[in-house]
Order: sequence, then structure tokens, then C-alpha cells
Amino acid sequence: MIRPSINQLPLAKSANAALERFKAMAGLGADSKILDITGASLLYERAFMLALKPKGAISANGSCHLIPCKGGILAVNLPRDSDWELIPAWLSPCCNDIQPRTLPTQWPLNDWETLTAICKQLDYDALLNQAQCLGLAVAPADRPPTRSPAPEHNAPFIDPPFSKPPFTHPPLVLDFSSLWAGPLCSHLLQQAGCEVIKIESTQRLDGARTGSPDFYHLLNQAKQSITLDFKSAAAIAQLKALISKADLVIEASRPHGLINLGINPEHEIKNNPNLTWLSITAYGRSDNNAMKIGFGDDVAAASGLCQLMHEATGTYQWAGDAIADPLTGIQGALLAMQALKNNSNTLIDLAMKDVVSTLLIEEINENKTHLLDSLRHWHKNGNNLSLYFPNGARPPQLPSAAPGAHNNTVFSAPTKHAEA
Repeated sequence: MIRPSINQLPLAKSANAALERFKAMAGLGADSKILDITGASLLYERAFMLALKPKGAISANGSCHLIPCKGGILAVNLPRDSDWELIPAWLSPCCNDIQPRTLPTQWPLNDWETLTAICKQLDYDALLNQAQCLGLAVAPADRPPTRSPAPEHNAPFIDPPFSKPPFTHPPLVLDFSSLWAGPLCSHLLQQAGCEVIKIESTQRLDGARTGSPDFYHLLNQAKQSITLDFKSAAAIAQLKALISKADLVIEASRPHGLINLGINPEHEIKNNPNLTWLSITAYGRSDNNAMKIGFGDDVAAASGLCQLMHEATGTYQWAGDAIADPLTGIQGALLAMQALKNNSNTLIDLAMKDVVSTLLIEEINENKTHLLDSLRHWHKNGNNLSLYFPNGARPPQLPSAAPGAHNNTVFSAPTKHAEA
């Protein structure tokens, strides 16, 4: 029996190409730890490590469901308990056209059955608009991929030029991000020789710390860790001083979040000519997109992936595991490496939806049959990922730091790079 290849899975081709460009740009030596990693394995390693299984209309991690309503299919992602608390406020304004119904003031956690039954009677556009007003991660799941009208979003998906030789010192990367896309980006940069400092609020640590320890350690190994009280003026002053010495900042918050802290990316870039700022968002920083919430699964649905799964299999279902996250992490690492090599001084606006939809369109234009075959391949074998990881999961080579383990080191002598 011929073992299937992980390169047969959805978007493996695009992920492999981006990671190979990243490796070439980084100028990695023969002993580099990431030369044997493939982009395809990065897309699917979390699902393998956590034994996540495809469940048709339910995402691999269970938090996002494809729900039919009047006029279309919505991807509804409710990963936080606080999301469920908003369900009555979400549904109530949309219930005018159905028989009188008393919604509970407190919606039971994970009561997907009742939620699905009610949504089937409600208007697609009304549900989508109200969800966005409340900050719920709800997205269209029955729309084809579309390219962003903003050229800056499409620029990352060509072979980027670079001109600088290997680094004379490890670039300093500050990573404010959490969960998957941003930490994967900084993980790849750390593996390629950058000095990475993970920055967390004492009030809100990276939510991935409470998930799979093995996966968290894999993405955050060898990074320094600092934690600060973001409500403290003194802590914000420390952050600004650190940013003034950085080569790259990675963050994945909505734009107003950092502004509310008194940190303005455009201002920081202007004051530090060596600084590149990588902003990862669900839908972009501009206009109404800046306020939209999105996670890996619902953003993938909004990008057209579920519609293509319907075309390939006849049913609306998921492909992969929150695939917008690792795709964006790889693409972010490629853009960041380009900026570091070219000593860029810029803000990179990287929207997860644009990453997935642009790559889907590229694969459709190149060979749509191959893309649809890959989706059917996932449908057939996605519940047996051990076929694609015969040597097991990629283990962390180094430990990850406890929260705030490097506060004293970083702030007493900010970085080795700063002293160079």
C-alpha cells in the first residue's frame, strides 16, 4: 500500500512554496533546525498532535459550526464563554419575522442544537450584521474566494526581492501576539536566528498556555518571556523603550487596542528607522474591517474554503484545522524576513482572510482540479492524520519560558542586540 503524502492535503502546495522562500531568504546553514520542516506539516501538525478529527459541519476543535439560515450558510465561532453570553443579544433583534419566542437571558454553554434550530428561521444578513456589531466571530461560509481590492494585501504572494547578506547580529523581535498565527511567525523567525521576546499582559496571558502544553512549547520554545501590567503607565514606558530598540514587532490585536494603551504603530515606526511592524488581523486594519473579529476557522470560511469544499464534496464542511492561522503565520514570517533583510521601516498590514483567499485563487487559476482533489483527499483521510506523520509529532528542541521569566534580564540589560 502506498502511503498518502501530506502534500496531497489542501493548500499544502502554497504553504510549502512560502516556507521554502522563507528558508532561502533567511540564508540558513546546513545545521538549521527548520530545514526539514515543510509548510504542509505546519498546516496540519496541531490537528495531529491534539488528535482533532473532522466533523463535517463542525470545526476540528469544535468551537465553530456551519449553520444554515434564511439566505445562506454562516460560520459561527464561539470559542469563549463570553461569546455564549452574547447569544440572546445577537438573536433578539433578528427574531421579528418568526413566531414569538422567549430567549433565555443566559444562554447555556455549547447549546448548539437550540442555536441552530433558531438560526434556520432567521435572515442571513441580519444575523451577520448583528454579530459584527457585538464582536462575535460570525462569517459567510457559502461565498467563493475573492481578492482584496487593496494591492498591499496581494503583494506578499509573489516572490519578494531581498538584497542583504546574512545578519551581522540576531534581529530583535518583539511578539505581542497569542494563540497560533503570530506565535508561529515568531517561532520560524527564532528558528532562523532571531532573538524573540514574547510579551504578555499580566491580566491576560496567551490563551494557548491553557491549551495543549506540547503544542504551546513547540511554538514558544527558546523565546524570552516578559509580562507587564498594561494598565500601568510605567509598564507602557518600559514597552516603548523596548520597541525603540527592536527590529520587528509582531502583534495581532485590533488597531484600537494598542492605541488605547498609548502605543501607536505609525509613531513608533517614525521614531525608530530600523523598525518594521507586522500587524496580523482577521480582515485588515482599514475602515470597518478594523473592528471585525475573526479566528482561524471562521476566517477560512469567509475566504471561500467551505464553498470550495461544497463544490468538491457536495456538502458544506471544514477542511483542515483553523487553517487561516498557520497559513498566515508562514506568510507573516516570509514578509518579516524580507523586511529584516532589506532594513525596511514600514507597517505590514497582513489580513488572514486575504492570505487564504489569495492563495485559493492562485491555486484555482493554476490547477483547480488539483485543489478540488486535495479537498476530497482531506474529506477521505482527515480523520487519520497519522498517515501523514509516520515519524510522529515534531518535538520542541528547547524549553519554553514561564510567564515573566525574563523580566529582570530584559529590563536590566534590554537585549544583547541593544548592546551590540
